[in-house]
Amino acid sequence: MNFLTVEKKRQLAWKLKTKTLPREAKVPGLYYSRMFPFCLPLEHAALNLYQGIRDEALALFEREHILWHTSALPGLPSNHLCSSQVFCVNSLAPFLHQPEALAELLRSFFPDIVRMLPVEGDRFVTWEWVDPDNLLGEQPKLGTERHRGAGNTSIDAIVLYESSEGHNVLLMLEWKYSESYPSVYQRFRSDGSDRAETYRELFYGPLTPINLEVAPRIEDFLWQPFEQLMRQQLLAAQFREVGDPRIDQVRLVHVVVSENKPLRAVTSPKFRELGRDAYAVWKSILVDPDDFVLINTEDLFRAVPADRFSDLEPWLIYMKSRYAFLK
Repeated sequence: MNFLTVEKKRQLAWKLKTKTLPREAKVPGLYYSRMFPFCLPLEHAALNLYQGIRDEALALFEREHILWHTSALPGLPSNHLCSSQVFCVNSLAPFLHQPEALAELLRSFFPDIVRMLPVEGDRFVTWEWVDPDNLLGEQPKLGTERHRGAGNTSIDAIVLYESSEGHNVLLMLEWKYSESYPSVYQRFRSDGSDRAETYRELFYGPLTPINLEVAPRIEDFLWQPFEQLMRQQLLAAQFREVGDPRIDQVRLVHVVVSENKPLRAVTSPKFRELGRDAYAVWKSILVDPDDFVLINTEDLFRAVPADRFSDLEPWLIYMKSRYAFLK
């Protein structure tokens, strides 16, 4: 039984027993064209978000024109209880205006943090970030404009901190939950465009983060999750050098559930020669392995400073109740 199957059962059990959902939200919900017990009814999709952050998160997504993944109704999140985007928002929204708590949370993994810096207005977290200058040269998949959250490289969440060396460090956070990927070659997008040609110039360019002596062929990266990792790491390298001049360092961070073993499968046939763990392989093909950081979701939640920030306690109870692997 794979991790997603286990999580569907866990989320259904939570849905039926939790007191945070009304009775009418406990029935099966329509997802695409079928009814599923692990989905909320469409009209109750907003309840997929923790109550304490729900209104602000919905307003932020609407104001910044951020798209909710697999949303069936405008302005509402997915009704699928195993949504990674929902999990990411539920995990980080309590820290939107709590820089001290966010710094405490992240210092376990980035001990050089002195203080957090705002990333969007007065907020210390934002979601589905796209660089303003389209440094990857991507053609929008939806219409003529790029959208945060779909059709181009969007980073699940970003945070920014000042380091003990006085540097401004941007963390690009990718939030993995129940995903896993088949070993399928994905060179061409649904619109027919060639992914290899889109990124080839940057891949072989002077700022490439890829060690071309170890992994010289862009075609070997066109399996998930490596194609996504390549895009994100290319963006991190480009943004550090030619993006916002206030940013001194950019690190790509993947937050993953340790129970989700299928996520770590090495799907690219060529990369199977380099190892059996996708993330270990990824670090081995970077010029600077420190540019990529892997954090286990369980470890991150163990670092939540609820003892020093008591207002986080109700949220932490909710998260551990809903996402059972956090206990």
